[in-house]
Amino acid sequence: MVALVATPVAVAKAFSPGHITGFFEVPANSYSHFLHKGSKGAGFSLDRGIATTAYVYESVKTDYQISINGSRTQSAEVSKWVIEEYLKLADRPYFVSVEHDIGIPVGFGLGSSGAAALSLSYALNEALDIGLSRTQAAQVAHHAEIVCKTGLGTVIAEYAGGFEMRTGAGAPGVGTVSRIDLQGYKAIVLCLAPISTKSFLTNRMDEINGLGGVMLKKLSKSRNVDDFLRMSREFAETLGLTEGRCRAPIEALRAIRLDASVALFGQTVFTLVPQDHAREARDILKGFGGTLLVCNIDSNGARVL
Repeated sequence: MVALVATPVAVAKAFSPGHITGFFEVPANSYSHFLHKGSKGAGFSLDRGIATTAYVYESVKTDYQISINGSRTQSAEVSKWVIEEYLKLADRPYFVSVEHDIGIPVGFGLGSSGAAALSLSYALNEALDIGLSRTQAAQVAHHAEIVCKTGLGTVIAEYAGGFEMRTGAGAPGVGTVSRIDLQGYKAIVLCLAPISTKSFLTNRMDEINGLGGVMLKKLSKSRNVDDFLRMSREFAETLGLTEGRCRAPIEALRAIRLDASVALFGQTVFTLVPQDHAREARDILKGFGGTLLVCNIDSNGARVL
């Protein structure tokens, strides 16, 4: 461990919203470059997410440390990759201390790895004065997710914010996003248990792509939140995600005519409802245990604070 001087030479903080994907596809293409890899699909960003602060210290050699919610960690694979990329770009050795303040459950399909990478990339770009554009810094985060196999379309969605369709696969600046106006809605999210995205996707891609591609075309025409929820539920049903603990909460919401689905990927039930139905939906889900979140839609996307 490198000894820290008393005062950092630079500090920067950035925030990325969390994100829920309702359905998606991974286009088959011949591109090997990370900028062209990614997924298409539809989802929405949450006003809860990850705030990351980067402290930069003068140092005789390059090194770093990472803390999550106040506790040091050695296991933040995506964050390590981002930090090491930025330290290569720095003009001289630095010691970097990174603090992730995580405001969403991790491993429940809420886009936490993408939000960590994106907020960290923005904070380091600012603190180390690297000079990347907002889009270029987001591309570093996308690259981290591709290399670490933790996500495909989360970063571009969190970069854009809002209720979005990812209509072209790829990193920010390469992939394309079409936002759908969604005023006056709340996201009600019940996190029941985590799922490993890596393990779940094994051998399911043909099935996922055929269905996700058809749904994206339909949503592109209707641009309707009720269609999004219905198709998301059908997507999750096809993959068997609505069985087990998620079944009863979804049925309880549908009994009061509120459609719901499962976040990709987690045992996490979600719905989008007009504000005047938010309390009703929340009260329905209270009895099922887990962690219940009532969120606004984040329409700003990731940003330096």
